Amino acid sequence: MALLGTLKGFGVTEIFQLISQQMKTGTLVLTSPDATISLGFNDGAIEGIKSDRWEIDPRADLLIKAGYILEKDFRAAVDNERKNSHKWHDILVSQGKLKQTFLERASNVVIRTILLEVFQWGEGNYKFEDWEVDGDNLLPCHVPTEGVILDTLRIIDEWPLIKGKIPPVDYCPVTILPLTEEIVGKYRLSAVDMHIFDLIDEKRTVQTIIRQSLEPSFEALSSLVKLIDCGLVEVFPEGIIETRDSSISKRVFLLRVKKASAFVLLAITVASIAYIGHPRILKDTFIPVEISSHVRVQQELARYYAGQGIWLSKLDTDTGSR
Repeated sequence: MALLGTLKGFGVTEIFQLISQQMKTGTLVLTSPDATISLGFNDGAIEGIKSDRWEIDPRADLLIKAGYILEKDFRAAVDNERKNSHKWHDILVSQGKLKQTFLERASNVVIRTILLEVFQWGEGNYKFEDWEVDGDNLLPCHVPTEGVILDTLRIIDEWPLIKGKIPPVDYCPVTILPLTEEIVGKYRLSAVDMHIFDLIDEKRTVQTIIRQSLEPSFEALSSLVKLIDCGLVEVFPEGIIETRDSSISKRVFLLRVKKASAFVLLAITVASIAYIGHPRILKDTFIPVEISSHVRVQQELARYYAGQGIWLSKLDTDTGSR
């Protein structure tokens, strides 16, 4: 059974929901003025994806730009791929030039990026054919369709909230405070938030951090904005070390002043209580002159009697009175 029509009459969200709910197997081709995207479905789940705009494997393009593989190694692996049945990425993994986890993360970024794009198409055509999917011509994946719908709609809703806060891509983020368990809990930092934080140094630009994170652009940018809003990160034009150092010093100074103020306030409070209460521990400080003079006379008499071998505590009170 074939389904076809225009995206103005039946949107991408409705198409995906129909395929998912009816657990269809087949190929969906979406065409817009700018691109043609093919998606393979198996029992309603997305099993593969392809775009006519890909000149090379998009995972390789992403990994090269992120610095995880060299372009010359990729080209050599592609040449080797033509001579045998091994894929370029399997060759690089076997040679130790690519980690399998990086390949998987790159696949996730590519798939999420394409799906986010097609969900925002407002015009174009669609065609679904329920024949067996040719997986050899698609970038393989396994993505639950309902999850994609919900996640994509969430991103579309949240994007306007962070768009205006995103710093220029050629700026360099710098960390202001180190991450501690207290800070992670206080700001409810996610694994992606901490991953982005770990990539921040004085050399990487925003664009470099997003690429090397191997996270979907929205997720990485959202985490960066969150770190900035929490006061854990600031961004500066590339190369302006003095400005960054000045900001860090200022932040550290303010924290020290805040702590010192607490101790000063405590000292003032204690001094105020001492002044008001005139405690005896402040010897001779607040005692009137008359009392101090009388006390000295008594002390001198006690020392005189002691020198004469007379101890007042041993005298007979009756004899003394006589």
